[in-house]
Amino acid sequence: MSEIDDLIAGVAELGVALRPFQVEQLARYAEMLRKWNRTINLISRRDIARLIPRHLLDALALVPLLRGARILDLGTGAGLPGLPLAIACPSSSFVLLDRSERRIRFVRQVVFELGLSNVEAQAADFMDFRPQQSFDTVVARAVAPPTIIWPIAEALLEPAGQALLPIGSRGTALDAVSARVERIEIPIPGLTQPHQLLRITRAGTTAKDDQ
Repeated sequence: MSEIDDLIAGVAELGVALRPFQVEQLARYAEMLRKWNRTINLISRRDIARLIPRHLLDALALVPLLRGARILDLGTGAGLPGLPLAIACPSSSFVLLDRSERRIRFVRQVVFELGLSNVEAQAADFMDFRPQQSFDTVVARAVAPPTIIWPIAEALLEPAGQALLPIGSRGTALDAVSARVERIEIPIPGLTQPHQLLRITRAGTTAKDDQ
């Protein structure tokens, strides 16, 4: 099977519906990621051989969990998971934030070349970020433990917003955090270990707010 075939099969297994042009955009993003990674440290070099499952499918696994129209990718790095999510969800608006100017330069080039009108890339430190409008969902991939990220994400969320924070297989204790915490496990096609993440919302959020 070709890489595109692996991608198509993988997204189908995840239950994510993509049109042919979106698959092509993802493939072009993967190509750009490989090219730029030769000179800029975007992802681990050992992950290049498993780029589709380790990064693209891992990111796309979040699509069914997204809530609302405004999504923030906190510490996006090479655009993960924000760019695959923005490609898969063109009707939602994405802000991709990272403190590294070089990485944001790459993200902006991808946005330009793929014509992604629903993405805004910003280079800024988390603590200095003051958006004019809050977000419905905040995602943060391999940035810091949820105990550190959640207070930052909470301040950027709408009252009924959520944070989707990946964790290791051993989990993360959030006993001292005043929030609703749900642990979710998602098998990723092509990987032996499932995707482990926490969905965190404010303690006062009701089940009705999650709809």
